[in-house]
Amino acid sequence: MYGIFINSIKDYIIQNFGMEVWEKVCEHVGLEEDYFINSEFYTDDLLERIISAIINLQDRETDDLFYEIGYWWALKFVPKLYLGNVTKGQDHFKKFLIDFPLFINRLALIYPNLNLTEFHSRQLSENEIQFSHAPYKLKKHTFTKGILKGLGICLKLNLN
Repeated sequence: MYGIFINSIKDYIIQNFGMEVWEKVCEHVGLEEDYFINSEFYTDDLLERIISAIINLQDRETDDLFYEIGYWWALKFVPKLYLGNVTKGQDHFKKFLIDFPLFINRLALIYPNLNLTEFHSRQLSENEIQFSHAPYKLKKHTFTKGILKGLGICLKLNLN
């Protein structure tokens, strides 16, 4: 996993639970340095240990935590990263969702160590897009649901 995702989880923890909780997560995980370079690759084991620490320290359910992290990612990070199609309204957002699997394929070329989730999307009607994925071991379906819910709120769309 790349540092940009770990940084988003760090930001989520600090903003929602406080710096003290993040410091406890770092201690629990054994992190001496809590600075992550966005473009640097970190092991999945590190991400698993961070997620496990949050679940244990905050007594969270795994699915709830993944939903909240996905929601946070959509509200705080997606607009910064994918500003073009996401923020231009409903029609561009539809195109963004339909083209999202191609975007993920391009990311795989840029970040060769990234174990990506396989996404599928297709337009079923004017107002209906089927969007699915095969969950990567560290990202559950609730993560994607959180992202879609967050994007819907950002754009004032009704996403079901």
